[in-house]
Amino acid sequence: MDIPDKPAPPPQTLAAGQDPSPVVVTSTPVLDVPPLNKKELIDEVVLRSGVKKKDAKPVVEALLSVLGETVASGRDLNLRPFGKLLLKRSELRSNGTLHVCRLRQPLEQPRSGQEIAEDTDISS
Repeated sequence: MDIPDKPAPPPQTLAAGQDPSPVVVTSTPVLDVPPLNKKELIDEVVLRSGVKKKDAKPVVEALLSVLGETVASGRDLNLRPFGKLLLKRSELRSNGTLHVCRLRQPLEQPRSGQEIAEDTDISS
């Protein structure tokens, strides 16, 4: 990300009949990264969890199904560390439903021992 060397000059008052001069504004470039697909998601889950792919695939597919049904029903999501997804509006289109959402992701903070203990799975 490029940071300008100096701030932009303050706006100047124009005299009557004077046209404003154009100002060039630079923006941060958007990276052209392809979207994450289901295969890549499953591979990443296998890599991070250490479970076999044949065990991870049905779990990931069930999770995606639950998330899709939840959004379709109009319910918000609050899933740490993913974030809080708020549905703003939905529109029925010819090729499906368009959901306009807002996603707020928390800043990463060091976790306390109590939070880690609460997240620990004690089931067999």
